[in-house]
Amino acid sequence: MGEQRDTHNRISNSTIHGNVVMGGIVSLITGRGPRLRLLVAVACVLALMGAGTTYWALKATEGGTGPVLSARYDPEHGDADSTAVVPRTVKPTELPAVTGCGDARTWSHQHGATDVGASPLSLSMVGNGHTVAIEQVRATIVGEPHDPLPGTIVNCTGQGEGKKVDMGLDLDAAQPVALIGATGPVSFAPYFTDKYLYLENQKPELVSLTVLATRHSYDYVLTVEGTVDGKRRTWTLKDGDRPFRVSGVRTERGTEIATHGRGWETGYGKGAGERIRCNPCYDQDEQVIPGTAVATAPAGLSFASAPGADPVQPLVPKEHPAAQTPPLTVDEQDAESVAVAWAVTSGSFDASRGDTGPASVLRRVRPYLTPELAAAGGGLNACSADGTVWPADLAARRGWSVVMWASAMPLEGHADPGYLTGDVVELEVSASCAYVAADGWSRTPDGISVRTRLERRPDGRYLISATELVRYGVPLPVDPTAQP
Repeated sequence: MGEQRDTHNRISNSTIHGNVVMGGIVSLITGRGPRLRLLVAVACVLALMGAGTTYWALKATEGGTGPVLSARYDPEHGDADSTAVVPRTVKPTELPAVTGCGDARTWSHQHGATDVGASPLSLSMVGNGHTVAIEQVRATIVGEPHDPLPGTIVNCTGQGEGKKVDMGLDLDAAQPVALIGATGPVSFAPYFTDKYLYLENQKPELVSLTVLATRHSYDYVLTVEGTVDGKRRTWTLKDGDRPFRVSGVRTERGTEIATHGRGWETGYGKGAGERIRCNPCYDQDEQVIPGTAVATAPAGLSFASAPGADPVQPLVPKEHPAAQTPPLTVDEQDAESVAVAWAVTSGSFDASRGDTGPASVLRRVRPYLTPELAAAGGGLNACSADGTVWPADLAARRGWSVVMWASAMPLEGHADPGYLTGDVVELEVSASCAYVAADGWSRTPDGISVRTRLERRPDGRYLISATELVRYGVPLPVDPTAQP
């Protein structure tokens, strides 16, 4: 018998080394009997086919596994602002301590939230040994657009840091393609007008992508177009095995929880999540970002033309409210929620529907007051320094008031969330209001702040037992002769 040899193979630089083929030939020559020879011949053919397939497969991916692209929601996005809607009522005491907007956004997503207005994503792209040129990033909408999502808005405003390539996408646009971005706003200018994004071999190219949605909510996937070694290639990026999702911005006012870095406050307003567009855009050193200016920005959109500029917003709303008291989401066992409901309800009055003065709203605001305060007349009005008098013009023109926004937060020095669950809770409530009439007359009274004292009842509900004007945190006496 001949010497038996083990067969070993190794793959190096896409070349097969070893004695697979030689072993097959020797077996074919020395094998005994025609049936055995046939089996050996088949084995040799299969071995040759396998060797060839392995060679070409390795040759096709020589130098690595090919380009790798991925996208994910990013809590540490270069633009630190984040707004999300949680599909239930949320209390400030549930939220994490304010250490950064990333923590708030992570918490929101863990509780089923959807980003509102702008969804910060991170794209990671690496060439892995290939010559890769990215020519376009676009959004492909899945299904039909739908209304902005209901729930509690959680809004965090922070300071971003530009560490990646900044891009934006506007899903409301007819062609949602990549736009030049800044750390915060997004421009109207296309990113890939006259340039490509080349991927390096092993170093990932990181992109901070801000996906905008104002009018509608969308499910979408990202489509990345480019070339690999000169050949056309398209990648489709998802949130795991499902599309990404972003909610539009509410046009109606509602409840939100927000922070500017010093603690959570319950608020009431609209437009949370809507982003400023820039034309041109500026970096953090207030230098113009090249290529971000276009001749004409689309009409009807808010945008800033200088560093720190505020978006263009009407000073007073023109619409007539559908009801004397707007719909509110009120958690009676949350002191901040009750205080905001009081502010909005007391500040909403309508002469065209029969209200004769701020006292007319007492029956509507009574559910938020202790019986003693209600019997004493209800206390202050959130839209007037004097709760007993309206402007003469508002009554004569049969106008109405609109609470544009309101907020309630603990007094300074009471940042501990446990304070909001005590038997007695004192809050500072601020409101911004507008007086409007059907003939076009309007007036914006000075905003006021009211210190409210809330007491917890045996059933867990909070009711307001006292109100007083404050300025810079100091209580002020009420002047009964003052005019709003």
